[in-house]
Amino acid sequence: RNCDWSSDGVLFRSEEFAEKLADPDRFRLIHEVARVSGSSFRRYESLGLITNLPGTGGLVRPSPQRDMMLEEIRRNDVFEAEALLDSPTTAVAKLSVYANPCDEKGDRLDVLVECSSECDAKDLREGYLMESHLFEYFTVQNKQLRKSNEKGIASGDILIYPASYNATYDKEGKLNPLRGVVLNGARLKDDLRLAIIVNNDYRHVSWIKAMEVAINRRFYYQEGGKQRTVAVAKNDYEIQLGPFPKYQLDPAHYLGTVMSIGFGESQGQVAERVRGCQRMLGSPDTARKAAWELEAIGTPEATEVLNLALANHDDEIRFYAAYSLAYLDRPESVPILQNLAKYQPKYRAHCLIGLCINDHPSARTALEGLLQEPESEVRYGAYHYLRQRDPRNPMVVGEPIGESFRCVQIPTTNPGIFVSMERRPEIVLMGGNQQLQIPKQLEPTPWLRITPLSSGLIRVAKRAMTGEINQTIITADIISLIKVMPAIGGNYGDIVHALDAVSQINGCSAPIAFHPLPRTSRLYGGPVDGGPVDGAPVEAEPVDGGTVEESTPADDGSTTGSFENWSDQSKDRPRTTSS
Repeated sequence: RNCDWSSDGVLFRSEEFAEKLADPDRFRLIHEVARVSGSSFRRYESLGLITNLPGTGGLVRPSPQRDMMLEEIRRNDVFEAEALLDSPTTAVAKLSVYANPCDEKGDRLDVLVECSSECDAKDLREGYLMESHLFEYFTVQNKQLRKSNEKGIASGDILIYPASYNATYDKEGKLNPLRGVVLNGARLKDDLRLAIIVNNDYRHVSWIKAMEVAINRRFYYQEGGKQRTVAVAKNDYEIQLGPFPKYQLDPAHYLGTVMSIGFGESQGQVAERVRGCQRMLGSPDTARKAAWELEAIGTPEATEVLNLALANHDDEIRFYAAYSLAYLDRPESVPILQNLAKYQPKYRAHCLIGLCINDHPSARTALEGLLQEPESEVRYGAYHYLRQRDPRNPMVVGEPIGESFRCVQIPTTNPGIFVSMERRPEIVLMGGNQQLQIPKQLEPTPWLRITPLSSGLIRVAKRAMTGEINQTIITADIISLIKVMPAIGGNYGDIVHALDAVSQINGCSAPIAFHPLPRTSRLYGGPVDGGPVDGAPVEAEPVDGGTVEESTPADDGSTTGSFENWSDQSKDRPRTTSS
């Protein structure tokens, strides 16, 4: 008789496998016989040297951190390493980078920066992070700290969080000049770790092959003229899972759909499961799982069941049905998602994602329509996902301002100014140019002055590190203020803090908002009002609790996790999806 050996040394007869496969009462879905590995966020850390500080750096006290930094400086063939480290123009900072399960090698990520507790620096504004190597840290036996091979590289200009942005997540809303972010400053060198691990009772090459075939029949795409699939069986118990571009913005939904795929089923069994999902879709408690299954099936019959659920009176049921239909590029999902994005904050982020990934032209039209909504979060979210949908769209391309940031102007009926604090340094102006009303001199940073003149014009001046003052006079409007920054030696941080100062005195004819992007954590168990994700101050909490300095391990991403509970809540995952 034909026999095979499983990984645990148990003899597995092919006839037994055939009998199990033919059993009508056997488990049919992947999540019933397997679990997900690598579904948690990955954290990379290091120490970095901050340079270009205008006398606000400080000494680094004798400590392991000082020794590590000196070793790194000397490795780069820098003479007089100690003099450089103790210079008032340098500081040492803790670096943290977070990657979600679908982030790939080569993706760009934000770098959270916080001044080391062993450094006496006073202010990191104007600082530049020198190239730093990122690692994962973990503990082994006897609680010894070990680090991985290099997982990424980080460098770039530091942006200190302005007070108005801090106030979004902290009642005090104070400026902390020792904590900030390098937007898009890290390049990931780590591979994906998503995998499906099969339970012991189903560890057999035939089961693995059946699951691999089922996944790849559902998830394949074209890239560079070649067809790509996402699942690769590595042995008799593990399937390596690659990313699927359409699902990159919502890894939890991707994993939920993959794990809801049926394997080794007949057409009759699939039809039976569709009927069962139709019943489950009628209850909010089971609607999410039913939508995952129907989306995984992807047949016209399954799509029709999802379409019927759009008429349900319950918002939750209609959302799950519409969201799955969006991944099937169905136009019927568009009006439901557009309406829920306007009036239901809990579903807003996912509704915008659904409109972003839906390839039907009506989805783009719906996003453009949401740009006219009065609520800032809806408008900025619509802009953000329009750019995710097509970065070459002339509406969202904008124009470069110097070499450090961009300005995007979008004609809308409701004016607003939106400042990006994640991923891309850019200012988004909606509703045309806006006038400034500045009654007194503003000092956004110790080196930047904005002074109103009796003529109605404004003088903008910045002091360089050499002591030279660069200044110019502009008209009192937002666009002039933005475009003058490169002329006086300013960068993105200067315009961010300038707009923060203007916002605090209500000195603009339109509201100024700092990255009011809706968060997916609202749906996955977070607070209704959302929470910061990409580099916000609250999200730096894991840095305080687990750093190189404090010898606490970072999550290595190799442990198993629940695809249903994975989310980008600020307490769990301080980084969004790549763009």
